Amino acid sequence: MKSLNYFIIPTVKEKKQQADTVNTIRALSALGVPKKKILLVFNKVEVDEEVRSEFASMFGLAELEKSFTLKPEAVIYANEVYERLKTVGKSLSDVVTDETDYRQKLRDTADAAEKEHCVKMVALKRLAVTATKNLDDVHRALFGK
Repeated sequence: MKSLNYFIIPTVKEKKQQADTVNTIRALSALGVPKKKILLVFNKVEVDEEVRSEFASMFGLAELEKSFTLKPEAVIYANEVYERLKTVGKSLSDVVTDETDYRQKLRDTADAAEKEHCVKMVALKRLAVTATKNLDDVHRALFGK
């Protein structure tokens, strides 16, 4: 049986969810999971928000209990791509690796529905690139790779 290497715990700024995060951290710690294996990720953060102030309780807990690893640069920024992906039934990876030239398809088609789809996909691909870079940055912040 393979063991888990890390527990990545996403947290959002809402107080109820932060309380749930604290309970999860404490439960893992009580089970003997070492600090370096419990990683916190700040999720759904607006670009103009200050992580240390929005998540002050998490920073305080990290200092007080020293039971988990907190890296202020491990931030997943809010991005509308995640909601838009649902409308096209694709994953982030699907969109990023899609090599279709939707701009060319837009120029080539006369079908209104196809044009609308192409416009949607051009915007989605742009958002997906940004989101993927953000996720890669979070991975580097957590694991240094």
